[in-house]
Amino acid sequence: MNYIGIDPSIISTGVVINGKVFNYCRKSDAVKEKSVDSYTKWFDLCKDVITYRYIDLTYVEGYSENEIQKMRMYDAASDIIISDINDNIRPDEPTQIAIEGYSYSSSAGDIIDLVTFSTLLRRKLLTVTTDITILSPSTLKHESCKLTYKPIEKQIGGKKPRTEYIYRNTLGIAGGSFNKTDMFGALVDNPEFNDEYCTFLKTHQTSILFTKTIKKPLEDCNDAYLLYLFLLKRNPN
Repeated sequence: MNYIGIDPSIISTGVVINGKVFNYCRKSDAVKEKSVDSYTKWFDLCKDVITYRYIDLTYVEGYSENEIQKMRMYDAASDIIISDINDNIRPDEPTQIAIEGYSYSSSAGDIIDLVTFSTLLRRKLLTVTTDITILSPSTLKHESCKLTYKPIEKQIGGKKPRTEYIYRNTLGIAGGSFNKTDMFGALVDNPEFNDEYCTFLKTHQTSILFTKTIKKPLEDCNDAYLLYLFLLKRNPN
């Protein structure tokens, strides 16, 4: 089975294909200004475990012209993603894809552009497989918690009591309330996650957590990796 996790974003899409991590980003974010091949801090740290693909985000003047330009850019970016998927899956085996849905807390302009890009991408993903699972951001948070932390049993109800399972991390934060740092914790706190990417995260955990937020490209690639692990857990065999 081929397993693919995708966290779509206009400026930084994370994709994991059978454990191989890709980031589709602007070159200006990854490479230092006026430099040919010298990466910026976080991209340099991750260069051995993440493959970078540069996408064109050149906007133009004029409302109508710019809307058409966006379609061209998103179409080209999604083509690159599909090409990498086809190059890195085993064609004789079935494929499952998990992709994160939209966060409606985003600004109106951002959500419209993301929907446009994601719709183009999803349509092309259907040429790879129809076995696609779309997880809402809140569901991904909860599933990330379930990947690593043991459930807490809670009896609820009166005459007909039932057992409910609550998932929290070691700090007592419920999975549904996870932020990007908590989701990072789900990757590094699990002793069973010992592949190259998770080992890298554990090795550099102190420097990654030194800042208040998880920086790109890790922010999006972590989400894509959690989606990939979600598929692996759902299909233990």
